Amino acid sequence: MPYEFLVLSVLFLVPGSCVWLTRPDLRPLLRRVVVVSLPFAATEWLFYPEYWTPRFLFGLADHIGFGIEDVLFVAGLGAFSSTAYAVAFRRTLAPHGAAVRAWARAVGAFALAMVVTGALLAVGLSILYAAVAAMVSVSSVLLLMRRDLVVPSLLGALVSAVIYLGLCLVFGMLIPGVFERTWRPSMLLPGRLLGVPLDEVLYGLGAGFSATAVPAWAFGWRFVPLRRSA
Repeated sequence: MPYEFLVLSVLFLVPGSCVWLTRPDLRPLLRRVVVVSLPFAATEWLFYPEYWTPRFLFGLADHIGFGIEDVLFVAGLGAFSSTAYAVAFRRTLAPHGAAVRAWARAVGAFALAMVVTGALLAVGLSILYAAVAAMVSVSSVLLLMRRDLVVPSLLGALVSAVIYLGLCLVFGMLIPGVFERTWRPSMLLPGRLLGVPLDEVLYGLGAGFSATAVPAWAFGWRFVPLRRSA
């Protein structure tokens, strides 16, 4: 399989698509998270080729810094990581307090995450760890204002990491040896979990934590129990 990142990206679209089909109540969250996630596709140049070396459709990463695969990947990751808690623990969305300037908050959170990532890169931290640290630190600051989201964010991180790991295991079965060929050796977490680099599991944890906390804060939602009739 020459286009391994394309295979991974398509796999990552599956859980969010299932949520879209089976949980209409979460579609407002899915729509907004996918839109908010798309700018992260343009950060691929920070990961390639330092972190990994996949082949991109049309060689776009070498020309513009990211590829079609990145757009699919961040959309899929955002979709399942933002809804993992709600699906696993049968929660739905409800307004939290007064109306907020939702898109301004979302843009502000994205900008702050990029600033933190840039600062960590400047002091020598590698990109994956800088990205995870930025996601967790920015989300933690927001949770100081929304203590009700602390437990959902922690549980969302765990569920997202399990989904992330499961998708990577399927990916590894579809393309044997892909992690050895395509991923660079890790500097801080050299081990593997069931053959999947621990760095990837860590990224799944960080993504789940952030994707549970940030959209709920930005768009003024809280998680409430899902009624049986729903």
